[in-house]
Amino acid sequence: MTTAEPESLAQLIGDCHEMAAQWEVPAPDRSAAPAVAPSSLHGITVSAASSHVVDGMAEYGD
Repeated sequence: MTTAEPESLAQLIGDCHEMAAQWEVPAPDRSAAPAVAPSSLHGITVSAASSHVVDGMAEYGD
C-alpha cells in the first residue's frame, strides 16, 4: 500500500492496483441482455473487502 495521504488520488490509484489482480474479466457473452438505462440503476454494492476504498470518498455533489 502507498504512503500517500488518505483520500488522495495517489491512494485511490494504489488501492485500485492492489485490487486489480482480484478482478476477473469474463469472456464476452454475445447472448447477454442489452445494457440497461442509467436511470434504472439505483445504488451500488461494495464488498466488505473493498469498502475501505470508498469509505472516505465524498458523496456525489459535495
